[in-house]
Amino acid sequence: MIKTILPGSTIGIIGGGQLGRMLAMSAKEMGYKIIILDPSTECCGKIFSDKFINAEFSNFEKIEELCKLSDVVTFEFENIDATALARLEKKYNLVQSSKVLKITQHRYFEKEFARSLNIPTVKYICIEENVNIDIKKTYLMKTLRFGYDGKGQKRISKKEDIEQHTILEEIVSLDKEISVVAVKDKFEVQIVAVVENEHRNNILYRSKIPTSATNEQENLAIEYTKRILNNIDYYGVLTVEFFISDGKVIFNEIAPRVHNSGHITMQSATKSQFRAHIEAICGLRVGKIINKETTLYNILGQDEEYFKNLITKKQGYLHLYEKEPRKNRKIGHINFYGDIHLGGHNEE
Repeated sequence: MIKTILPGSTIGIIGGGQLGRMLAMSAKEMGYKIIILDPSTECCGKIFSDKFINAEFSNFEKIEELCKLSDVVTFEFENIDATALARLEKKYNLVQSSKVLKITQHRYFEKEFARSLNIPTVKYICIEENVNIDIKKTYLMKTLRFGYDGKGQKRISKKEDIEQHTILEEIVSLDKEISVVAVKDKFEVQIVAVVENEHRNNILYRSKIPTSATNEQENLAIEYTKRILNNIDYYGVLTVEFFISDGKVIFNEIAPRVHNSGHITMQSATKSQFRAHIEAICGLRVGKIINKETTLYNILGQDEEYFKNLITKKQGYLHLYEKEPRKNRKIGHINFYGDIHLGGHNEE
């Protein structure tokens, strides 16, 4: 049974990027102490930590030190050693299961898991060592592990382009993309938000609530997400991305953590994904969450001045992460109430 961890206790966070930063901010608001582990002494979450451990994510001894000093441990991204986490969770309070991490770190395992729960996926071919496979259509080739924001992806249409340790996904016509941000506490599964997402250059550009999906499509995506959470040993926020293609809801991937599309809940929801995650991993009741119409825009390094200037003219909720601006690097986001379209910003 998950432990109850009350304010005043210490939460350890593996990763000090923007997700770790916003988790720490929510936890500090509630009165928790924070320890962050990150390889960069310049990480943007560090400022909100009571103690900072400077170490690589592969440093087992330092991660164990974090666990020893913390009453509960969470992580901000899934590219950490699942085997090491499996060893640590036998001794310490880590409630996002290493088994879930192992599934979500590997695109083939992830899709097979979804299929085992009768959740439809795109058709795919898993490539390990043997690349001598004839293909007669265009596929989206993705690395089996460690891909995000479009990294490790490209379209291919001939066998000579196939690479080892990839998955070839059949390309489907896309009506829209949605994500279901859900949270599992020791009492139940709650839906934090259902969000419609627009990507540009494989980076999340704009999100909105409510989605333009039908009630039936949203309800099916929610049912699939609950099916996933009810079949894994996991507590906290988990996000599932779906394609809607020719009216059908198709599983894309799982993020076993708070998620970029969930940043919209900092304004849209009666409780943000960050607060919900902290409550859930600490054994508290999250309760029902209600959303209102909101639009999110991600802020990339090249767009910082545009958005700083924009809030002098237009009401919005700006969240900058205190990260050095570089091209296509996420350095913040901004939320607006209503369905807002920004003309002139990164328009194609």
